[in-house]
Amino acid sequence: MSRYNDWLIRNREKLVIATSGSLIVAAWLLRPLGNTFHFWAMTLAAIIAGYTVAKEAIGRLSTRQFSISLLVTIAAIGAIVIGEAWEAAAVTWLYIFGGFLEGLTLARTRSALRGLVDLMPRTAKIKRGEELVTVSAYEVKAGHVVVVLPGESIPVDGKVVAGRASVDTSSLTGEPLPAEVAVDDTVLSGTICQGGYLEVVAERVGTDTTFSQLVYLVAEAQEQKPKVQRTLDAFAQWYTPAVIMAAALVYLGSRNMHLALTFLVIGCPGALVVAAPVAVVAGLGNSAKHGILIKGGERLERIAKADVVAFDKTGTLTLGQPQVASVTGFELEEERVLSLAAAAELRSEHHLATAILSAAEKRQIEPAPADDWTIEAGLGVVAHGPDGEILVGNRRLLLSRGTDLTPEQAALMVEHEEAGETVAIIALNGQAIGLIGITDPIKPDAFGLVKALKRTGIKTTVMLTGDNPRAAQLVADQLGIDEVRAGLLPEQKVEVIRELQKTGHVVAMVGDGINDAPALAIADVSIAMGSSGTRVAMEASDIALIGDRIGQVPGAIGISRRILGVVRQNVVFAVATVLLLLAGVVLQVIHLGSGMAIHEASVLLVTLNGMRLMK
Repeated sequence: MSRYNDWLIRNREKLVIATSGSLIVAAWLLRPLGNTFHFWAMTLAAIIAGYTVAKEAIGRLSTRQFSISLLVTIAAIGAIVIGEAWEAAAVTWLYIFGGFLEGLTLARTRSALRGLVDLMPRTAKIKRGEELVTVSAYEVKAGHVVVVLPGESIPVDGKVVAGRASVDTSSLTGEPLPAEVAVDDTVLSGTICQGGYLEVVAERVGTDTTFSQLVYLVAEAQEQKPKVQRTLDAFAQWYTPAVIMAAALVYLGSRNMHLALTFLVIGCPGALVVAAPVAVVAGLGNSAKHGILIKGGERLERIAKADVVAFDKTGTLTLGQPQVASVTGFELEEERVLSLAAAAELRSEHHLATAILSAAEKRQIEPAPADDWTIEAGLGVVAHGPDGEILVGNRRLLLSRGTDLTPEQAALMVEHEEAGETVAIIALNGQAIGLIGITDPIKPDAFGLVKALKRTGIKTTVMLTGDNPRAAQLVADQLGIDEVRAGLLPEQKVEVIRELQKTGHVVAMVGDGINDAPALAIADVSIAMGSSGTRVAMEASDIALIGDRIGQVPGAIGISRRILGVVRQNVVFAVATVLLLLAGVVLQVIHLGSGMAIHEASVLLVTLNGMRLMK
C-alpha cells in the first residue's frame, strides 16, 4: 500500500494532467449528450487542474507575491461564473501542462549538476597495516593511505605514494584524454582510475575535496540570478496587479466579462518569467561539465563586459614547473652557490624556490644550515646562516639591502635573461656570489589564446609579472600579448589594474589565486587557475578553471556572453508575444483558449531557446 502511495505522490502531476485532459476530450466527444454534461465535465476538469493552480496562487499571495497563477485562478473562476466552463478548463489545463513541460526542461538543464552528484565517490579503501578496509568516503582522514583500483573513483585529494595509472579527469576538467600519474603526482577526488593501481596519501577529504567544492559551487551558482532576472522578478511584482486592474477597466468600459477575462489571462508574462532561469542554468551547467566554473548568474554581466584581460605569467601562462637551467658562481663554486640558495628557499612556496630545491636534490647537494627566514613579497627571500645573511631574489632585493651587481655581473645576468631565463641572484653578507637561471615552459594551450580572446570581443591583453622584462617579453612575443608590465610587486599589479579601470576598461585578471590575490580582488572579473590554489581560487574568483587550462579563458568569456545574449533574445520575444496577444484581444481576434495556447507555446519556445546552451 505504501508503495502505491509513493507512486501516486511521484506521479501526481502527470495524473492531474491526464485526468483533466481526458475529461476535456470526453466533454467534446460526448457533447451530443447535451450542454449540461458538457458544462459539468468541463467544470470538473477545471477544478481538477485548477486546484493546484489556486493552491500555488494562495500560497504566493500569503507572502505578498502577485503571481501568474493568481491571474489564471481569477480567470478560471470568472469563466465558470459566466457559464464558459470550456474556457476555464482550457486555461487551467494549459497552465499546468506548460508548467510540466517547463519542469522537464529545467530538469534536463540541471543534468550537469545531477551528473556530478552521481559521480561523487561514496566509499574508499584505506590501508591498515597489510589489510584493506572499505569505509565511507567521508570517514577518510587526512594522512590515511587510500588504495584505488581500476574502474574506481578517487575519493580524496592527495599525492600518489605508490603505483602508476591512467586517470580520467573529464568530470573535473572536461579533458577527454586520460592523464598518466605516478609517484609524487597530485590526484583529485572524483577522477577515475582507468587502468593501473594507486596508493594515495589523503590531503583533503570529505567536503574539503576539490570535487565536493565543485558540486557545492555549481549548485550555488545555478541558484544565483543575473541582474536582468532580478529586474524581471521585481517587474512581476507590480505587473500582475496592474494587469488585474487593467482587466477590471476593460470590463467597466466594455461590460464584456469574456473580453476582460481574456485580457487578464493573455496579459500573463509567462515567457518573461522563464526568460532568464533556463538560459542561466543550462549555460552554467554546460560550462561546469567542461571544467569552467562560472560563479553564478549575478556575475555574468560583469564577465560579458570585459574588454581587457590581464595575465600573470608564472603558473598561468607557463606550466609553473620551472627548472634550473644554469648555475653561475662569481667567487664560489656552483655547488656552494646552489647549497646557499637552497638554504634560503627552504621555507618558500614560490615556483622558483621549488626549482632551486629540486635542482639541489637532483645534484645531491645538501642545503646549507640556515634559520630566521623572511619572505620579501615580489623581491625574494632572506635567511641567516653560520656564514651570515643569505639573499636570493631579484636585483631590487639587493638594492633594498644596499648592495648591487658589478657591471660584469650585470652584463652576465642580461645574457641569461635574453636567453629567456628568469635569474635569481644569490648574495652572502651583502656581496653577490652567483646567479641561478631558471626556465619555465609555456603551456601548450596558451598558444592561440590571444587570437581566441580577440574573437570573443576582448580588445587588449596585458601581462603583469614580477619577472624580469626580457624573459616576460620573450613569452609575450611568442603568445602575441599586446602589452607587458614586468618587474612588478603585488601592489604594483593592483595599480596597473586601477589605471586601466580609470580609463574606462572592464578588466579581467587571470592568475593562480595565491600570489595574485590582491590583483584578482581588485579586478572587475577574477579568473583563477583552480588547481594552483584550489580552495582559495574556487571560493574567491568569479571564474575558476578547474583543470588549470588557460585555453579555457576565451570559452569562459564566450559562454557568459552567449548566456546573456540568449536571455535578451528571450526577453524581447516574450514582451513582443504579450503585446501582440493583447492587441489581438482588444481587436477580438484572440480568445481565451487560443490565447492561452499561444501563451504556453511562447513559454515552451523561450525554454527551448535557453536549452540551446546545453550544447
